[in-house]
Amino acid sequence: MLSNKRKVGLLFLLLTTSLTNCGRQDDHAEPSATPTDATATSATAALGSYYTCSMHPEVHQDHPGNCPICGMTLTKTTPPAMQPAGSTTRVLNLSEEQIRLGNIQVATVGPADASGPPSQSPTATGLRLTGRVVLNPENLVQVSARVPGRIERLYVRAAGEAVRAGAPLYAIYSEELLKAQQEFLLARTQQRELAGNGIDYAPLAEAARTRLRLWGMTPAQLNALARSGKVLNPLPYYSPSAGVVQELNLREGDYLSEGMAVMKLADLRSVWVEAQLYATDQPLRAGQPVQVSFPAYPGQHVSGRVSFISPELAGDSKVTLVRVQIPNPNQQYTPGLQAFVETVAALAAPANQASVASSLRVPVDAVLQGANGNTLWVHNPDGGFEMRMVQIGRQTSEQVEIISNLKAGEQVVVNGAYLLNSEYILQKGASSMAGMEGMKM
Repeated sequence: MLSNKRKVGLLFLLLTTSLTNCGRQDDHAEPSATPTDATATSATAALGSYYTCSMHPEVHQDHPGNCPICGMTLTKTTPPAMQPAGSTTRVLNLSEEQIRLGNIQVATVGPADASGPPSQSPTATGLRLTGRVVLNPENLVQVSARVPGRIERLYVRAAGEAVRAGAPLYAIYSEELLKAQQEFLLARTQQRELAGNGIDYAPLAEAARTRLRLWGMTPAQLNALARSGKVLNPLPYYSPSAGVVQELNLREGDYLSEGMAVMKLADLRSVWVEAQLYATDQPLRAGQPVQVSFPAYPGQHVSGRVSFISPELAGDSKVTLVRVQIPNPNQQYTPGLQAFVETVAALAAPANQASVASSLRVPVDAVLQGANGNTLWVHNPDGGFEMRMVQIGRQTSEQVEIISNLKAGEQVVVNGAYLLNSEYILQKGASSMAGMEGMKM
């Protein structure tokens, strides 16, 4: 029989040995997970593709399925390790559900159809710029106070009202005007009653008339003053020209000082269209004929010429200002209205029709035009969407000519190009234009 002390010692030895063996087993089990993960990663890389989530790029699987985080359908893509170093190809892989939800539409590219009858009128075949209608500052009229006084009546109540030439704008009470009218009437009375005394009062009467005319009285008001012999108080002031009130600075009862601005009128019968020209676009020259169209008025085109090209770029935007003056007799082209400016060229000669027929044209919405270049998305046969930098040629309001880096028969994304660009940035974490500036086209 063992003593109690020996029993306790033997039990302690057994417990110590058991714990030591468990710790050794855990030490061996912990690093065994690393080869398993490496094997899975190498297997995935061997397949040349894996599945990931566009919302959670950290999710990687070697088989299709749903994202365990958000439940979205996983997207098949090429592992970054499998992509060639320094590659400038921008490829995006989308699931059928993503294509459907994004309404991504493609069209097969073919040569332009030049079989139609030639047009004898100039057509917009070149550059297409985006702009807007602005006021022509040459047609702005500032209405200012000629004399100090108080506005007794205001005939124009708010900005935006249209006034005709000669319409009353406001009526003013002025002590200076009152005294000048009385001096004019006194000089005329002296000229009439004291004409035989050897003193000529005609120069005094004419000087008083001139002063009133310079202070804003019209010839009709002067004739009424001379005929009635009664001063006009308050005195109405009339619009010097037709226009639309752009600014109204005072109200009834306000006091005026000499030279104070009362309102500003704009004549909209002639307006400017200011468009943005990128530094990478083909240059324009002053006097070049253009056509101006408006999305708000489909089918309407206004002919004009380039009147001004800014000699400097606007800040860091890499665009310069192009100005076109157009007639606006019906005043329908209001400031702020969106417009397109297209360069106009005469009909191409028959010798050039072959090159026109063999050129490739795509819808304008298919091309992403930016300061760093022009790009579009091509739907490859393997199902991926590839971004390509292209060189564009002549452009109309609906189509643009592609000169390089595109072949007939390829499929181009004609709807959803901007969504693809945003999805690429979301998945890759960088702009799709990064590294493409030096690409050969």
